Amino acid sequence: MTDRDEPATAQPPESPAAADDASLAEQIDIENLEAENTAPDGRAPAPAGSAGSGVDTTTADGTARGRRRRRGRDRRRRKAPWWELPILVAIAIGVAVLVKTFVVQPFYIPSQSMEKTLHGCPGCSGDRILVFKPVYDVRDPHPGDIVVFDAPPGWNEGPPPSAPSNPIVRAVRSVGQFIGFVPPDDLVLVKRVIAVGGQTVRGTTGPGGADVVQVSDHGPGGPWRTLSEPFVFQDGPDPRATFGPVTVPKGRLWVMGDHRNDSADSRFHCGTGYPSTCDPVSSTVPISEVIGKAVVIAWPPSRWRTLGTPATFTAAALGGGGAVPAVSGAALVLPWWFLRRRRRGMRPER
Repeated sequence: MTDRDEPATAQPPESPAAADDASLAEQIDIENLEAENTAPDGRAPAPAGSAGSGVDTTTADGTARGRRRRRGRDRRRRKAPWWELPILVAIAIGVAVLVKTFVVQPFYIPSQSMEKTLHGCPGCSGDRILVFKPVYDVRDPHPGDIVVFDAPPGWNEGPPPSAPSNPIVRAVRSVGQFIGFVPPDDLVLVKRVIAVGGQTVRGTTGPGGADVVQVSDHGPGGPWRTLSEPFVFQDGPDPRATFGPVTVPKGRLWVMGDHRNDSADSRFHCGTGYPSTCDPVSSTVPISEVIGKAVVIAWPPSRWRTLGTPATFTAAALGGGGAVPAVSGAALVLPWWFLRRRRRGMRPER
């Protein structure tokens, strides 16, 4: 020992309790370490970065890549495929075409023949009406109905509009016709049904020059019932107020415009014998030419209203020969497209 060496300090002997505590703590540390290094199935985990580890080489890189993959999947999931919009547009157009063809079709009123029930005039903004088509697949038109029909041969209120030569204008015109804001190329008319097949109708001039229309369910011998027509508009003398009597053939309609002195209706097509005689065929409209029943004025908004049947037609049972009885209509509870009858078949060539 040199003089720089310090004598060793004597340590007090360790107590048995402290030794036991240290041994217990060391045992717990060993068990925790083994638990961390053991897989759930009891096998030792593969080293980091090995093929069986299931993780990237570094934990940080693996976590970042996982986040990027999830974000990419979310973006792909949120982004709609390119073809989704065209398919939706095609479906919408298809549904619109089906509705227009078989259920409801809009029409534009271009003339004054139905004033003041329906507004219209050349060059002005006329009413747009909705026409319900299936109704006449289950019953015939009734007196008082406002019907839209293809003009029979000889019913020339004017030449049909010609299609524009410009393809863009023609396309815009087609869209306008589809939604009912432009008159169709074909000659389509709107009138009110006054008498149906089997009924007899006649007209005369009443007090003050007003039109008087009478209908009989029993032929020219009567009895006659005078129609009360508050819906009629007459702003001048009617040169065709007197006509008939005319017995309407089965399957045909006698129609008149509400603007009596400005409507080329059934009276206008009586033939050369008018007013002493009236051709019951040339003056009437085949039911097969009827497109549908006008049910509502859809445009402009200030004119919104339904188009019902006047009380003068509903107060009595008219047209026993032409209308399908209500009981029969109630019995035919089948899809309407199975009941499309002969009038929707082949139409006669014009």
